[in-house]
Amino acid sequence: MNYDENYFKSLNYTDYLSRRDRYLKLASELHEMLDKLRLVSKKDTILDYGCAVGFLMEGFRELGYKNVYGYDISDWAVAQAKNKGLNILNKVKKRAFDVIICLDVLEHMSDHEIHRVFAQYRSDIMIVRIPCSTDGKQFVLEVSNRDQTHINRKTKGDWTRLINDLGYGTVLPLNLLTIYDTPGVMCALCLKPGSQFLQ
Repeated sequence: MNYDENYFKSLNYTDYLSRRDRYLKLASELHEMLDKLRLVSKKDTILDYGCAVGFLMEGFRELGYKNVYGYDISDWAVAQAKNKGLNILNKVKKRAFDVIICLDVLEHMSDHEIHRVFAQYRSDIMIVRIPCSTDGKQFVLEVSNRDQTHINRKTKGDWTRLINDLGYGTVLPLNLLTIYDTPGVMCALCLKPGSQFLQ
């Protein structure tokens, strides 16, 4: 699958590029939550894994975060993000971050690929949003079923077990205004043992 301009504008989304304001609001909400829990400061490093054109990164930048990075496999999306002056990583290599954010990306990857990425990118804090299945075959939401690049169809329990295997022992449902946990979508704050919140 070529994640080109057409993918973002029409294949799976009505128009992903119209969602910038929603992602700016999400950055603000995530900042408020992480700040209240004393999990992050504006000097910390954030990785938006599967950053697309960088809307969420822009939101954190506007809030004063200096060390926000993105990664995406779409050459087209990466070019858009780089044109905005955003910090895009060219390849996966060993690096630690204070927070990793994975929104609507893990379902595009095999378990092997996910483990490989998290063997390189490390963080005690991860935020996920993942469309879910009830039977491992069909997603709950029809929009999720329509995207042929959604190859990993797990139940919430199966996703939780995989996240636990990555070292995140605490998986807390996340309910904000812009993203929230539902039967069809797993939204969670994931913490490794030793995270500030758990001390």
